[in-house]
Formats: sequence, structure tokens, C-alpha cells
Amino acid sequence: MSQDGVRTLLKLRIPSATLKNEYANRYLDKLVDRVKNGVVEIKKDGSIKNSYVLSDAAKDILLPGWNTTSPNKDVLRKLLVSEPKDLKKHNDELVAKLNAIPNAANRPSDKDLLLIFGYERIFNSSSKSEAYWLSKQIDSNTCVYCNRQYAFTIEKGTGRNKDERLARPAFDHWFDKGSNPLMSLSLCNLIPSCTICNSSVKGSSKFDLSTHTHPYVHETGHPDITFRATLTTGTPPEWTVAIDTPPGSKEERTVKDMNLQEIYAMHGELEVRDLMNFKDAYPAGYLKQLFDDVLKASKRKLSRSDVYRMLFGVEMENSHFLDRPLSKLKHDILVEIGVLKK
Repeated sequence: MSQDGVRTLLKLRIPSATLKNEYANRYLDKLVDRVKNGVVEIKKDGSIKNSYVLSDAAKDILLPGWNTTSPNKDVLRKLLVSEPKDLKKHNDELVAKLNAIPNAANRPSDKDLLLIFGYERIFNSSSKSEAYWLSKQIDSNTCVYCNRQYAFTIEKGTGRNKDERLARPAFDHWFDKGSNPLMSLSLCNLIPSCTICNSSVKGSSKFDLSTHTHPYVHETGHPDITFRATLTTGTPPEWTVAIDTPPGSKEERTVKDMNLQEIYAMHGELEVRDLMNFKDAYPAGYLKQLFDDVLKASKRKLSRSDVYRMLFGVEMENSHFLDRPLSKLKHDILVEIGVLKK
């Protein structure tokens, strides 16, 4: 399978060229205007909440030719739609240039740049329409970081009224926006996640491409994260979950910093025990026979994946693991106990 098709724990399908273009079309021109003319935020009572205008020196860096009729938008476009490795390189080059502006008073602060790029205003505004649009484009049913929680995008009706929008995933800034404001609006820096992973676990933790796995970076030979069932030594012993990762790998660091070991341990006496009871209750080869019987008896065409989903409530292929919670966990445990082939 192409790496671009992977949708599993800690991995998302890389945005298509179509989505990148649509994202740029929605946000680039307004960003250009904010870079040229600044931002003024007004409170409900009509008073000014925040305002900021970039210095000419900063404009020269972010929008070359800003004072002409045809400014070069490429710098800002790359910030919006570049994939993580190129994005980080582009960001670092721009930060170095901004920090090298001779007069410190002309250098924008991180807070100033956050205001200019406008993530909060665009995605956390009262209408919520842009956040819902983006979450539908990414199309992940579960949290990318844990694959435990559903992260549906649910709308009631089709209008722009906020009451018609009921639920969506949180967007985690993989590169935290407080320290990396130039990437605060970047498509590949907005990761759909559950509230627990976004706020309670990861928060503003500093992740880096050299130390952590990024959902949009699919490296050849990428080592897998594997779940394994283990029994505790207590009395009585209880089932728990171990997560195996290559020592010293990005996966090991990511699992540790996202507290996935501690979180998944809670599923030992729930889903893992059920699977172990299944193994103990039925002889080897039973599942294959059950698969075959259901496939033969079905009045409509069912695939093996359909039957697997009916039996265990999860997805069989890694390209669909993010469609249902705990698909990766159950898959790995079923492989471990010999019910599925690796």
C-alpha cells in the first residue's frame, strides 16, 4: 500500500493537491491583506481589543513587493500549504530573517505574528464555519493521536448559524503556535484530535521532526507501534496493554510524551480481556470457519473486512484504522493471539 493511503495511529493521509489549493484560495488573500495593512480587533462594545501593523522591514520578508500592485505571495502560500519538512525549513529561514531586522522595535513578537496570522479569529470564531469545513476535508473519524475517541464532524442544517454546528475534532498545533506563530495557520500543522489529547495530554508540548513522529510525515521503513497484551503480577492478575516501539525511536518518544502507555493500560480489563476470553472460549481456526460461514450465508456480498467489522466493531486494514476507535489495538492483539495473520 502506498504510504499516502495510511490512516492509522499517529498517521494521516497526506493532503491532496486539490485540498492544498482550496486551502490557499480560502485564506491566502486575507492573510496578504493582514500582512500589508495590519489587524484591528474590536470588542462588542466597539472599543479596540487588539491592533498591530507590521513594520515595513517585516513586510519585505513576509510579502516581497508588498507596496506594489503585484506582491509576491509565494512566501505566505508556502507557510499555508507546505508539508511538514519543507514547512519547518521555510519557517526557520523566515524567523532568522525577522530576528535579523536591525532595529529591534521593527521585529514582530510571537504574539504580534499570532494576531496577524489570525488562527483564533478564523477557526475559533463564533460562527465556527471554517473549522467545520476543514475538519470535513481531513475526514478522520477518530483522534489521530490515540485512536480511542470518536472525532466526528457533526452539523445540523447547512447554514452559517453556530447553533447548526454540533461537534468537531479539536485542532492540535503539532508545532505549538505560541512558539511558532508563522505556522499557526499551516494546513499540515492542524491535526484533528480529541480534547483529551489536545488539551490534557499534549497541550503546548514542544514536538520536533527530529524527535517525534508527525502524522503527515511518512518515512520509508517507518517502524510500527505495536500493542501487546500482558498480565499484571497482582492478585488477582489483570490484563493490561504494553506498547512496543524501537528503543530510541521517534515512536518511542511520541508514545511517552503522549502518555499512550498509561492511557491504553486502562483498556486491559475492558477490550483486551474480551479478546482473551474470545480466544479461550473458541478453538483455533474457529474465526476462519465463522468468516467462511457468514460469507457463504450472507444474502448480500460481504467482504472479510465487513465480517471482521461485524464481529469486533473495528476496521481490519490500516488504511481505515482511524475510521473506528481502538482498531489498531484490537488488530494487534488479534494478531498476537493468532486470530489474524500479520
